[in-house]
Amino acid sequence: MTFDQMITFIVDRIEKGYANHPDDNGGETNWGISARAHPELKGRIKTLTQDEAKKIYRNAYFTPAQIAKYPAKVRLAVFDGAIHHGVVSNNKIVQRALNRMGYKLPVDGVVGPMTLAALKKADPLTFLATYSQQRLELFKKHEDYDWAGAGWEYRLFLICAAS
Repeated sequence: MTFDQMITFIVDRIEKGYANHPDDNGGETNWGISARAHPELKGRIKTLTQDEAKKIYRNAYFTPAQIAKYPAKVRLAVFDGAIHHGVVSNNKIVQRALNRMGYKLPVDGVVGPMTLAALKKADPLTFLATYSQQRLELFKKHEDYDWAGAGWEYRLFLICAAS
């Protein structure tokens, strides 16, 4: 999938617009862009356009996470993980998943040549299952799981089905 295909899927199927749930630690959110993750948008979240959100997704998540370097079959899932968990945290999830598959990578949050080589060798379906399991385990430990967990799990399953 290309960036345009992935971001269209994400904003059409997952991050559908404005929300301000009182229990959400991210605060106001629009198109999946939260006030907490993007304090530079304080006071503007509600009026954020979809096109502005797409630019943020590219500049804050897609490009820094090096999604274009990932094998095509796993790009959408890893891009969604970078959005949901943050780039460095998600890179560590990727590395832990690969280590569960038998690779011996440092879990440093840096996707360098060793991590990319492991991803290219790994069976994509096994990686997606292992990576998704890692994400699910993190969801269940999160303080917001009681009220948001069902939505996060749905998101995870939808992303996996589309990958």
